[in-house]
Amino acid sequence: MRILYGVCGEGQGHASRSRILIRYLQQQGHEVRIIAGGKAYMILSKEFDAVLQIESPQGFYTGNQVRILYTLLHTLYQTIAHTPVSFLKIRRLLKEYQPNLLITDAEPIGHFAARFSKIKRISIDNPSALLYRRFPKKIRDYPAWLFLFFALKLSLFGADRYIIYDFFDEQITNPHVLFVKPLIQPGIRSQHSTSGKHIFVYQTSPSFTMLFDSLRRFNETFIIYGFHKDRTDENLMYKRFNEDEFYHDISSAKAVIVNGGFTVISEALYLKKPIFSLPIRHQCEQLFNAQCIERMGVGISRRKFCEDDLRDFLSRLGSFSENLLKYDAGDQEKTLARIEQEIQCLVNEKK
Repeated sequence: MRILYGVCGEGQGHASRSRILIRYLQQQGHEVRIIAGGKAYMILSKEFDAVLQIESPQGFYTGNQVRILYTLLHTLYQTIAHTPVSFLKIRRLLKEYQPNLLITDAEPIGHFAARFSKIKRISIDNPSALLYRRFPKKIRDYPAWLFLFFALKLSLFGADRYIIYDFFDEQITNPHVLFVKPLIQPGIRSQHSTSGKHIFVYQTSPSFTMLFDSLRRFNETFIIYGFHKDRTDENLMYKRFNEDEFYHDISSAKAVIVNGGFTVISEALYLKKPIFSLPIRHQCEQLFNAQCIERMGVGISRRKFCEDDLRDFLSRLGSFSENLLKYDAGDQEKTLARIEQEIQCLVNEKK
């Protein structure tokens, strides 16, 4: 089977999980070509040969919150100035490659191009969970929620199947929607999880300085990733990203402090680590993931950082660890096989 796989370029999570599925599909004998932009292109082009670079939407942040207006205006500019070029590049690839199927992980341009070419399409991502799962919102969340809702609806409209990575096992009655457990990197799955003396921190907002000023006042060691630097500042140890060290440090931590990103939360759950989540404000996907943490009783989430909240979290690590034992990360080989089964069924369906 010939598959064209589109990957969203915002952040690293889409590329991280897509490469797991791409490798699996190739091992099953399928031919896979990739379209990606942003960070996804940088990651995937190092591991795979057939990767076409396209434009990808980008979010802008300050002080751990999304700059909604700036992001919206930049997306509008990008749509007008660059999307047509990417669309035509993909159309040429579709004509040359003649894929049986397009898979999209939140990448909209390839989805629309495949639709024009009447190629079957399957969406495999995690943000789509917000369209089907309960998501309690405050009034101030509605502008960001509506932006995300319409972005998801418009960008993935008309997919033949929706496979959604999710922390829970409940399915819904819609026959075109399937929930599966998150895919976890082999480097994480090979770790032996231990409870060491440090706290693992993953943050990507350099302007969120208040957090790090506060962490200095704790009698704890914090190993921090996300800022592309190696430096020790009192009890704060900053590290450049290195896969082996990253996997070792998160697997040997006694707890983790993260934003609300799906991938690192999935890895923390797999390793049974209590989670203190500070979701990026106005980023509804992260708010939703943070709500899931509290629903499972495996940590706490806060929209604003407060030292007392972190102290409370650290005093309850035992309780969170007990609840983490109840979390079922699923059987990854079975998950991958089920995804391939859905792909085969869709391709074999008569139009």
